[in-house]
Amino acid sequence: MTDSGSSHAASLRARLSSLGRRLQQAPDNAARVAPECLRELETAAGRLEAAHEQLKARDAELRQQRAVVASVEQRLAGLLAMVDAGYLQTDLTGVIQDANLAAARILNLSKKCLAGRPFALFLAAGRVELMARLGALADAGTATELDLRLRPRERQIVTVRARICPILDASARPIGLQWLLTPEGLATVTLDAEEIRTAVPPPPS
Repeated sequence: MTDSGSSHAASLRARLSSLGRRLQQAPDNAARVAPECLRELETAAGRLEAAHEQLKARDAELRQQRAVVASVEQRLAGLLAMVDAGYLQTDLTGVIQDANLAAARILNLSKKCLAGRPFALFLAAGRVELMARLGALADAGTATELDLRLRPRERQIVTVRARICPILDASARPIGLQWLLTPEGLATVTLDAEEIRTAVPPPPS
């Protein structure tokens, strides 16, 4: 129920309680008090109906928002499936939250096993320096490109071109990072940074 509906309900309970006490104290006044009770109930019914309509409108809005989020997620998944570059989504401390199959191949670890691991674990060099730059990368507002040397699980070191984009919430505050990893020998990924960044929906408030 909405805050307005809760307030109306509390007011109605108090009013009906007052009318009940009046009837108990003066039963002979029932004929006079009864019309007043009916008016109170009619008013309450109108308020409840208005609250119900508000809830229906909010429910329809939420369903529409969920449909938009689902569409965006599907679009992003399709976009990432079409590229050979690895894709990682991390929090602001560099802990991996999501990855595509290409990233799993590059790091030689399944998507499931990548989740929850700090990306820095796969750096063969410059680990401390990159970790110190994460905050600045998130606040940059635009994509940053770096050459990184990675050490995949049980494989030789590989050099990748990393394109790092901040993930912003509805208030334009950074809440995470996206990483596009292009190994040497592959064409540079040409995905637009703004398109990728805005394809990620904000968290529910």
